[in-house]
Amino acid sequence: MTTNFTGKFSDKKITIQADDLGTINYYSVEPESVDEESIFFMMRNRDIIGMNFGNADSINDPTNYLEIIVPENIIASDFFYFLTEELNQSGYSLNVDYKMTISAESTKVYQAYWKLILPLLRGFGLEIVQPKKVVAKPRHKYAKSLADVPFKINYNGSKATVYWVKRDQFVIKSGASLVAETPLTKAGIIGFAAKFGLRLRQEHETQIKDNVLISDITLRSVNEVGTFLYFAGTNGWLQLKSPEGKTLNELTVVK
Repeated sequence: MTTNFTGKFSDKKITIQADDLGTINYYSVEPESVDEESIFFMMRNRDIIGMNFGNADSINDPTNYLEIIVPENIIASDFFYFLTEELNQSGYSLNVDYKMTISAESTKVYQAYWKLILPLLRGFGLEIVQPKKVVAKPRHKYAKSLADVPFKINYNGSKATVYWVKRDQFVIKSGASLVAETPLTKAGIIGFAAKFGLRLRQEHETQIKDNVLISDITLRSVNEVGTFLYFAGTNGWLQLKSPEGKTLNELTVVK
């Protein structure tokens, strides 16, 4: 398939506007300003060293950046999550650890879109290859004996009692206090984790009053719990603590 495009370039940036496929920007320096709906690949030469939504912040000293501004028929935050899953399957440790539900119809659209823009991204140096070293994430095993344990969270102004009742069910008890202020990235915009937290809060808005949970809610993972309560930013497995003071990580990590 051939796609027509228009573009422009300078010594720091190349812009490709490809018909109905959105916009691809290549940067040889860190972008000065970004679109809050942009998806960024941070690269060192041709190696992917990070991926962000809505910002190009990185602690790994990238040498170049690729920005995807998706067309109107693509939901940017969902496509970002789709990409993390795609790269996970290739062996990268870029998973945001959030469980978003994307319909089969949308997945097909995202797969087709990714297939169309990938040759262009490769032209700018993006390579999807099996990394030489993949850092394995800790695995945690659920046990029925945990179902009655009231795990406490006290982090960054948020306080809550949480029960892990089933493998994919975490109950946050009413009375939990939520962090009120949405955190911003270094660029002064709302990042992916915060946007996902706002989405979770919107889904449960009738159960929240003045940043306090007024009835129990059930979420699907430790990361959803942390994102809902305090917009992530820390390892939730270390924040959930039993009455004896042991973290959920200590009680469940597979060694």
